[in-house]
Amino acid sequence: MGGPIGATSGTFILIGATLVLSGRVDDKTVRVAIAPGAWTTAISPALSDWIKARHGSSDLKIHLRAETIHAQIATVEAQPSEGAQIRLGQDVLGENPIEIDFAHHALRPLSASEATHFERRAKPIALRHAPDGSLSVALAAGSGAPVRAVLDLSRATGVVMPGLAAERAVTVGGVVLANAEVRDGPKPIIGLYAFRHVRVIFDLGHDRIWVHR
Repeated sequence: MGGPIGATSGTFILIGATLVLSGRVDDKTVRVAIAPGAWTTAISPALSDWIKARHGSSDLKIHLRAETIHAQIATVEAQPSEGAQIRLGQDVLGENPIEIDFAHHALRPLSASEATHFERRAKPIALRHAPDGSLSVALAAGSGAPVRAVLDLSRATGVVMPGLAAERAVTVGGVVLANAEVRDGPKPIIGLYAFRHVRVIFDLGHDRIWVHR
């Protein structure tokens, strides 16, 4: 096993469409980027070499608060993410539900029992996989009929839809997103910032986003 990454707190900062928080690899302080829009997990060359020298592998046992995440590093990249030495992508996040409270900039991985408890008090947004691997959700503006919108969590944008006015309410997957950032655009897209004013679980492995009500 590789060295553990232990988050010193669950507080994150937003850099574009990634959530960056402090952590550790053994006794080494690092920055960890949670990137739900990235396909793969990556680590910087220097950190990879450091871990291999200590443990003989770049695989990681990741401790974020009370939970442990095991990750096999898919790639080594010169800059895994802006301001971070480690990027956790969908290959890891799909196996580990992550609760994100955007209002308080707080993040924590959830155990299966914690996720179930949260889901009892939340509303699900169902995700649909396209043949090319992309995800989509149902999107409606006001009382209009729903359309399919691409879920692109790599975008630092909210809800984009042709003819969408800023004052119109939007419903994503049957869930009203109050105060979502909305704008007119050429095609329907849901970016990460659609969820900036709510508390959510990204449970990508089960094709769900849970919104706390």
